[in-house]
Amino acid sequence: MAFVEPEPDVPGAAGDDGDGADGSPSFLRRILAARDKPRSPWLLIFAVVLFVGFTLVAFRALPPIEQPIRWELILIAGLVCVPVITALNALEYRAMAHFADHHPPALEIIQVSIMGSAANLLPIPGAVVVRLANLHKGGVKVTRGLNLTAIIGITWVGSACVLGGAAQLLSHPDFGGAALALGISLMTVSLILLSRTLPPGTRARGAVELVAIEAGFVTMQALRLFLVAAALRFDVSFAQATALVIAAVSAAAIGFLPAGLGVREGIAAILSPIVGIPAAVGLVITAVDRVINLVVLSVFAGIVTLLTRKQRGAGRPQPAEPAPSG
Repeated sequence: MAFVEPEPDVPGAAGDDGDGADGSPSFLRRILAARDKPRSPWLLIFAVVLFVGFTLVAFRALPPIEQPIRWELILIAGLVCVPVITALNALEYRAMAHFADHHPPALEIIQVSIMGSAANLLPIPGAVVVRLANLHKGGVKVTRGLNLTAIIGITWVGSACVLGGAAQLLSHPDFGGAALALGISLMTVSLILLSRTLPPGTRARGAVELVAIEAGFVTMQALRLFLVAAALRFDVSFAQATALVIAAVSAAAIGFLPAGLGVREGIAAILSPIVGIPAAVGLVITAVDRVINLVVLSVFAGIVTLLTRKQRGAGRPQPAEPAPSG
């Protein structure tokens, strides 16, 4: 996504709502309108078929698992790692909103983060559009929201490449060096763009905050994959799991299927042999990791929906009691 210069903050300036000077919708506004359209259900069906097909083929190619599954590690991956990643997701959106001078309440931040993540696997707009819509409702210009979305996405991909490449630098120097170089380049670009977006005096703090959040994301995603592999009795190191996170961010960056469904698993199967993991093993642990994440996120989404309904019900004015007759 290309970076766009912010519009001048003057009344009536072109770009206050993303429209051109002649009142016609701007290019960015047309992009947002296009992304805001519901995805075709057939695209989701295709993604599910791709995901199930890849997973079944991988299971048939797996080496025999002679020991029982360690369910306690599955529980840790779901009940510890997923909530921590969800909290990081909320912190990321909070930082994004603050970068745009928008300060939503905590419940709204949690709602946007959880519902956006859950929406990624449905035939409706995913986390990006949910975030952009919420920022726009809070008065943030469309172009500024798009700029920040691009910056955060580039930082996430860069962090995954830096950490994944560094983890493989000794065992697989060619792959590790290439991933590290790509990650450093992406991080440099994202931080330059961020410095052009933030006012002086907040740039260093904003850069440190964003990099810390994205590095935390990658680390927790790697830990979740590592726990899943250990639960299934596969010999996968934490360094190898860190490299596999690149598959997740690559699929998210491609973005033509809901949450990269099927694409992430396919990239994991291609990437796994490069870092010393059988392709079937890399695909299976990635698929199981997705299922764990989806189950826990569905529970969170239900809780948030219930809290939202209670909040709306409490905010409705009570009907006035009729005055006593006579």
